[in-house]
Amino acid sequence: MSWPLVKLADIANVVTGATPKKRSEYYDGDVPFVTPGDLGKISGITSTSRTLTQEGADSVRSIPVGSVMVCCIGATIGKVGIAEKTVVTNQQINSLVVDERKAFPKYVYYYCTTLKEKLKAASSSTTIPIVNKSNFSQFEIPLPPIDEQKWIAAILDKADVIRQKRKQAIALADEFLRSVFLDMFGDPVTNPKGWEVKPVGELVKCIVPGRDKPKSFTGEMPWITTNDLQHLGTTTNSDKGLGLSDEEISAVKARIIPKGSVLMTCVGDLGIISLAGNDLVMNQQLHAFLNSEYFEQEFLMFTLSFQKQYMLKMASSTTVPYMNKTVCNSVPVIVPTLKLQQQFKKIYLNTVCITGKYQNSKCDKLNLFNYLSQKAFSGQL
Repeated sequence: MSWPLVKLADIANVVTGATPKKRSEYYDGDVPFVTPGDLGKISGITSTSRTLTQEGADSVRSIPVGSVMVCCIGATIGKVGIAEKTVVTNQQINSLVVDERKAFPKYVYYYCTTLKEKLKAASSSTTIPIVNKSNFSQFEIPLPPIDEQKWIAAILDKADVIRQKRKQAIALADEFLRSVFLDMFGDPVTNPKGWEVKPVGELVKCIVPGRDKPKSFTGEMPWITTNDLQHLGTTTNSDKGLGLSDEEISAVKARIIPKGSVLMTCVGDLGIISLAGNDLVMNQQLHAFLNSEYFEQEFLMFTLSFQKQYMLKMASSTTVPYMNKTVCNSVPVIVPTLKLQQQFKKIYLNTVCITGKYQNSKCDKLNLFNYLSQKAFSGQL
C-alpha cells in the first residue's frame, strides 16, 4: 500500500522550546517543564521533574494537549513524548502541534519514535548531533486517511502496553538480583563482609579492541557497540544487524571476544556491563574481561556494576569520560568463594530465564512493538 509522504510542517505547527530567563522566580509552579530526561520512558507526559509557575510558562510558550515532543539535540536525540496536559519544553525539544483535521496526534507520536537514526543522519554537527527547527520541519511522514491512522495508533498502543510490562518485569528482576547480591556478598564498595579485594586486571585477562573501524559489514560475526549492550544481561547481536566476515576482521586486526566474556563500556556512559552470549567483535568503546578461574562471569558482571563511581573518578575527560586499559583493569573487585558465586549464578540464570532478558536473537531485540511499527508505517500492517 502506498500512502502520500508529507512534510511534518504540513500537518503540524513546529515549535522549538525555550528556558525562562528569570529562573529563580519562575520555577516550582504547576506547569510541567519538559526536558529530554522526561521523554522516552512513557508515551504520555503529565508530570516532570521540574515545573514552572504560570508566569514562567507565559514568558516563553506552552504547547497544548496532543502535541508531540521530539528531542533534536545531544545524546538524547530521538526521545519522544506526547503532551497529555499543557506543558512547556526546553530548547532541546521541537514540538509538533498537530492539526487534527489532517493527522491523529498519537499516530504522529508513534511515527516520531522511529526517527532517531534519521535525526542523527540529518545532524549538522559531527560532535553533538543537532537538528534545528527548519530541518526537522522538512522530515516526511506517511499519511494514510485519519481513520486508518487511528487504527494503527490503537494497535501500537496495545503493543506498547506489552513492551512497558516487559520493561517493568526486567526492572523488578534487576532490583531483585541486586538485593540478592547485596545479601550474599555485601556492598562491593564498602565490603562489609571483609572479602579480599583485588584490581580486576590482576585476576582476569582482558581484550582491548583496536581503533580501526571496519569499512564494510558483510559477515556473520556480530559487531558490538555500546548501544547494543544489554546491561546486566546477555548480548549476542548488533542492534543494527552489523557483522564482519573473516576478511573484514583481519583487515582491522579485530580480536574475537569469546562467549561468556564480560563486556564493559569504557567511553561515554561508563559502567554498562553485559555478558557475551556468543563469540563477537567489538569497537574501541568497550573492554572485555575473559573467563577466569577466580570468578563466575555472572558474579563478575554484577560486582563490576557497583563500581561506576570509581570509574567516573578515575576516567580522563575531554568531551566525554574515557577509561584506558590501565584504568579498566584497575577497577577493584571483591573475591568471594566460588561456591557462593555459583549459588548467585544459579539464582541469576533462573531469574533472567523468567523475564526473558537474554538477547537470544535479533528478533528479540526487534521486539513486537518495533516489528509492528515497521509494518505499520510501510503500509503492511
